[in-house]
Amino acid sequence: MSESVIIKELDIETSDGFMNSYFLRPKSKGSLPGVIVYMPASGIRDELVDIASQIAKLGYAVILPNLYYRLARTVDIDANRLGTDEYLGVQSYMIALADHLSNEKVQSDTAAIIHWMDSQVAISSKRIGGVGYCMGGRLVMASLGAHSDRMFAAASLYGAGVATDQADSPHLQLDRCEGELYFGLAENDKYVTDEETAILRAHLGNLSVPHSIETYPGTEHGFVFPERYCFNPEQTLMHYSRIKELFERWLP
Repeated sequence: MSESVIIKELDIETSDGFMNSYFLRPKSKGSLPGVIVYMPASGIRDELVDIASQIAKLGYAVILPNLYYRLARTVDIDANRLGTDEYLGVQSYMIALADHLSNEKVQSDTAAIIHWMDSQVAISSKRIGGVGYCMGGRLVMASLGAHSDRMFAAASLYGAGVATDQADSPHLQLDRCEGELYFGLAENDKYVTDEETAILRAHLGNLSVPHSIETYPGTEHGFVFPERYCFNPEQTLMHYSRIKELFERWLP
């Protein structure tokens, strides 16, 4: 992953306004498959832009949208400080932002991103991919359920809320998938319960959709993010390999 990446900031028009986003792609010329990276509840930090850059280096045109744009154009929360007394106000703010971001809203935002991709000669958007981290794991699977004719490969990394008892739970729409699903789990995760994982495994087992669920040994929630206390370099490299393999199978 040595190729340099071009990073641009832009606004994508949605039904609710303008969604500020990053557009990242390798400097190599030509049309590249489109990929959407869905952010965690802590928002878009520099470390997430770096992760999107690593995915772009694999040979993809990546959009990293600020899905909180309806309420804030900039959200940069230090997850290492969550749960501490001095950060309780910030934590409450993050929860309020996340609660406002429904699956329906993100499905609409994804439609806007796909529309934008369709207008770009540098992006091959007939088949696109998606990657989501934490909250983004829920959002990428919700988006695939609504746009299964366009999103053919989706990866959820320690996704929280993928399988719930709510009527709009993303796992209930995964039967629409025409491609492949990947779920990467942390071995120790205080945000993704064993019960949720069991529901997801049982549901996917009843579907004829290609999928895999993998637990990364010795990891905690957030292990992919280089500034987190729990960052695991070895398993992070493994997750990039899994994403590469998934996208190579399904994206032109």
